[in-house]
Parts: sequence; structure tokens; C-alpha cells
Amino acid sequence: MAALVGVPLYFVLCGPSLAAFAVFLVFGISTGMAITGGYHRLFSHVAYEAHWSVRLFYLVFGAAAFENSVLKWVADHRRHHKRVDTDLDPYNIRQGFFYAHILWALRKDDPTIRPVSVADLARDPLIRWQHRFYLWIAVAAGVVAPWLSGLALGDGWGGFLVGGFARIFVIHHATFSVNSVAHFLGSQPYSDRDTSRDSFITALITLGEGYHNFHHAFPSDYRNGTRAHHFDPTKWAIGTLAYLGLARKLKRTPLPRILRARVQMHELALTRRLAGRALARSTAEQLDAALRSIHDVLTRWQALATRYEAAKLEAKAHACERIRAMRADLRAAREEFREAYANLQQLLRSPELLATA
Repeated sequence: MAALVGVPLYFVLCGPSLAAFAVFLVFGISTGMAITGGYHRLFSHVAYEAHWSVRLFYLVFGAAAFENSVLKWVADHRRHHKRVDTDLDPYNIRQGFFYAHILWALRKDDPTIRPVSVADLARDPLIRWQHRFYLWIAVAAGVVAPWLSGLALGDGWGGFLVGGFARIFVIHHATFSVNSVAHFLGSQPYSDRDTSRDSFITALITLGEGYHNFHHAFPSDYRNGTRAHHFDPTKWAIGTLAYLGLARKLKRTPLPRILRARVQMHELALTRRLAGRALARSTAEQLDAALRSIHDVLTRWQALATRYEAAKLEAKAHACERIRAMRADLRAAREEFREAYANLQQLLRSPELLATA
């Protein structure tokens, strides 16, 4: 109500100011990153390790989002991944878009549902501190700090209403969109085992969390958008922290595993397309051989990638020559995959298969 009533009233009586916009932007980005990079990718999925100062930043500004302490937030999110699209999913999209977006947050927790363990986080003294003093931290970082920042810049009301309550309103609905829009709008290039979807539109409003189908397929990856053109500011921020020495052990899903998931989805689409239709024997054999070739290449590539990562960890001088040779083998495997995939695409464009589209 403060956002929906107070902010328009502020604009009418005072007019927008650069100070209010600056406070909104700084606190909005800080709070958003604390949720996406901290609450989600670091604490929920342990996709990387972060310096204590970065964790403290996430805990303070995560509280400023007014989305619960990290222990409660992570417990809900881990249950979502374990029980996605079921009655045990706290924001189950199958109960309706509006339920997944916000109604779930207005319900009391069901005491009969056993909470998902967050014992690994409870051992961290910083996390225990945030959980104990969550409300005080939330009010101080989410309301008082924007107000004081606005005062310092000459617009206390702007800092209080725009940087405080309007920001909380926007961050809430951006987070809620991952539970609703990301399970409703977009494509499923990696898996159709659940309702998660990839969407550039969702990524724009969630600081990169919109590549949700990839995330559900590979939840421990520190990235959501894996390709260069994917909009994922959270991934870029984590990469910057790693460059500065403030983050380490960034988990990345091996490319062959990602490509295998995409190929399997292509296979599934092709199977559905050809259901009930008989192909010429030669075409069926060619198609089977092409798919077998792709999977064989991916298997060899995955084995090479595993050995390559192990060799890098040896950190011995004699491993350098092996690593260089492995890089050449990996490049060759990538090129072999491209050729096998191009062969499959050419086969799918044959007149017989196009006629089944």
C-alpha cells in the first residue's frame, strides 16, 4: 500500500527527483543481486563459494528485500526443486498462475509438511546472525538506509518511498515472476520433465533468472544463461567477483552434458512428429545412425572433458604437456560434434522427413 498509494502521492506533491531515482537504482540492484546471486545461486544451490564480505553483503541486502531470512527462503526453494509441480511444491504452478506468483506467500506454512534440510547453512555464524535479527536488519537496510540516503542527497521522502517501498514492491514481483512467469512463458530446450521454461523476457525482469528450464535441468550451475547472447547480469557479477578473488569454485555444467540434453529434446520432438508414420527403411537407418553418432561423440567428449579437468587439478609441471594435448582433443571433439549435428540437420531436411512436419 505504501508503494501503490504513497509513491503516486509523492510524485504529485513533490515531483520525481534524480536523488530518488539514484537511491531506487542502487538499492534495487543491490537487493536484486543479493536475492539472485546470494539467496538463490550461492545459498540455495551452492553453485560457488564466496568471501565472507560478499556473504555478509548478500545477507544484509537480501534481508532488505523483505523475503524472509535466508534459512526460510532456501528451505522453500529447495523444496520447490525436490517437489516441483506437486502439492508439496510451495509455489506449485499447477494450482494456477496467480497462486504461483503471490497467493502461496499469503498462506501459512502447512505444519504437516516436513521442511527440507538447511543444516549446511545453519552452521554459518553469519547466516545464524541474519536469521536471529532478520526483521531488524530488513528494516534498517530496506527502509531506514534508503531514507537516510535520500536525505543525504536532498530528497528524504523520495529515498523513503521510491528507494524503500517502491523498490521492495518491484523486487517482490521480480522474484515472484521466477515462480510464475518462468513456469508459464517460454521454451523447453533442455527438459520437459517439469513446467520450467526459458524466456529472455523473464530474464530481463529477474536479473538473468529467466533461463529457468536450464536451471531446473542443471541447478548447481552458477549460470542461468550459458550462451554469450543470454542476458544474465547475475552470472556476470559472479564472474567479476571471481576475477577479483572474492568468489571461487564456480560450478559449470560440462558442455557435452548440456548438448546431450538439447539433443535428447530434439529426439523427443522427432519421435512425437513421426508417431504413427512409417519411414522408408534407408531413411530410418540413416536417422538412427546419425543420432547414434551424435551420442557417441558426446560420450567421448564428456570423458575427455573429465580427464582434462582432473589434469588441471594436478598442478604439476609434467601435466602441462598433457593439458595442451587434451585441449587439442577437446577442440577436435567439438568439431566432430558440429559435423555430426550438421549431418543430422541435413537429414531432417530431407523431403520424406519434411513431409511429416
